[in-house]
Amino acid sequence: MNQLARAVFTIAVISAAASAQPAPQAHFDVASVKASAGGMFQTRPERSPGRFKWTTQLCFLIGYANNLDFSRVTGKNCGSIYSIEATFDSAATDDQVRSMVQALLTDRFKMRSHRGTIEVDGYGLILGKGGLKIKEADPSADPPPLPDWVGDASPALKSASYISLTIPRVGVAALTARRVSMSQLAETLRRPMGMPVWDKTGLSGNYYFAFLFAFDAGTEIQADAPALPTALRETLGLQLEKQKGPLESVVIDSIEEPSEN
Repeated sequence: MNQLARAVFTIAVISAAASAQPAPQAHFDVASVKASAGGMFQTRPERSPGRFKWTTQLCFLIGYANNLDFSRVTGKNCGSIYSIEATFDSAATDDQVRSMVQALLTDRFKMRSHRGTIEVDGYGLILGKGGLKIKEADPSADPPPLPDWVGDASPALKSASYISLTIPRVGVAALTARRVSMSQLAETLRRPMGMPVWDKTGLSGNYYFAFLFAFDAGTEIQADAPALPTALRETLGLQLEKQKGPLESVVIDSIEEPSEN
């Protein structure tokens, strides 16, 4: 092998090794962690571009970090309440913010955990026969207006990325999604369906959408709103299909009182 070929080969090996290195985990720019003396807590964080604020139980915080419902988190001090305030790059995606919370749990709480998986009955969220009825969010365009049931909202809420399930009137639920993924929708649908829901759409983009639905098929007429499967099909072009799938959980092996600074 001549010198030029050897040099090219060496560069190729170095480049391949560099590309194989895992990307560094994202961290908050600044984060404050304080134990909460009160018993009140929130079940989802307050998110705005570049800011994260949440007073909640550890099980919710750990569930959020791992993109799992809080009910799938078990272990020591799971019910302890802490207040978190943090800042980060406003361009960060939801997955990156979750990774920042994971880093916070590791660095400040010294948490060690493991995951377990079991096979359970649930639903797959799939594309309907007519295809998707919504378009992928354009990050360069202004966000669409919020639905009427949200009411007056701050400018930060209008531009934030989140998904929420609320009760605007008796017998009716409202699902409001702002720049969220199909996997986030599937996770949110777990609660009204009462079973796990897995994203099987094959879609990787983020979307804006909102719709109303009756709590169950029995209240569809009285509530003047469609049942959830009908709302998904008519509004988004998605449907739910019964199937078995994996259900993940997070078990806390060890965790310490966090450093506040």
